[in-house]
Amino acid sequence: MASQTLFIATGSQPFSSQFQEMLDMLLTGAAFGQATTLWLTPPCLAMLRLCPNEALAQLADFGVRCVVDDDEDCPVPAGALCADELLSLRIQSHQILVF
Repeated sequence: MASQTLFIATGSQPFSSQFQEMLDMLLTGAAFGQATTLWLTPPCLAMLRLCPNEALAQLADFGVRCVVDDDEDCPVPAGALCADELLSLRIQSHQILVF
């Protein structure tokens, strides 16, 4: 299995410099063929509902997989994972970055 990097978006405002830095890192990893997943946590999703960011909708086009908790409504394309699947994703990731 290819090495996996997991980014966890915890609640940064969608237009903050920290959020933009995360997007840049996601796209850079994807450009170099790194398996990259972005987990949009409930606090982050709450911010995205208030202030949508279209850049997230385009991540799949660059090979970035977005995931959310299975009971969350997501304003961008994302796969829903149950708690066990999210735990497995964390365990299998060789690198985890929290923003």
